[in-house]
Amino acid sequence: MIKAVFIDIDDTLLTSNREITKETKDAIEKCIKKGIKIILASGRSRKEAIDYQKEFKTSPYIISSNGASCYDITENKEIYNESINKNIVLDLLKYSNENNYKIKLNYKDRLVLNQSFYPDEKDKELPKEELEKIAQKEEVVQCVVSNRELEKMQEFKKYLEENFTEIKIENESKRLKNPELKPSKNYYCDITSKKVSKGNAVKNICEYLKIDTKDIITIGDGENDISMFEVTPNSVAMENAVPQAKQKSKYQTLSNDENGVAIVLEKI
Repeated sequence: MIKAVFIDIDDTLLTSNREITKETKDAIEKCIKKGIKIILASGRSRKEAIDYQKEFKTSPYIISSNGASCYDITENKEIYNESINKNIVLDLLKYSNENNYKIKLNYKDRLVLNQSFYPDEKDKELPKEELEKIAQKEEVVQCVVSNRELEKMQEFKKYLEENFTEIKIENESKRLKNPELKPSKNYYCDITSKKVSKGNAVKNICEYLKIDTKDIITIGDGENDISMFEVTPNSVAMENAVPQAKQKSKYQTLSNDENGVAIVLEKI
């Protein structure tokens, strides 16, 4: 019997227009009423994930920052947290500022950055000195480095590979691996501790809720969702998923623009 469903947000729950369909919202509501927990598992920050949780009316448990943080909203309780070494965060800040990269720091329920690409980010922008203080004082669980130029992000990836062994790129713009894809307005790399994965976070939430992993479903589209697929026999890849995710999943559903998530939820 399925007791919980863990769902990625971008390109899974959300359409290509960054919207959730009425069909998907209705299916979430039906599951919640039947006692099935619907849990968001995202690469986004905790604050962003909580905003979506409120909008979608999903269960009050959040996996954010690609699994670096698990949080119980109702109890205001950190279920799991895996931060990046403070010296590494300072190094990434220094490199980003000196080479004109945008860098976001995710910690607790906050997201701050050194420069904004969009108007709605402007209020999160902080001076270099303040960001350095945060890096030294707070438990930063994720750094998101981005640039508008593909070549600059490829340079950044090389810098990471040559200088660090304790961190990894847990998620990145799809075009960084496949340059033949359509260009984007900017390109990004999500950086976490090497200990982090969405799969490990799913296990922590299941243990916290006393749910067996055979009684859950995981749904996603990206490489960072593969670790979730490996946790349970009930894994589902979106039609728009990357080939590696499709290969690792047991089942497939329609794309994020064709109510793929709603179809899975309706079946259970």
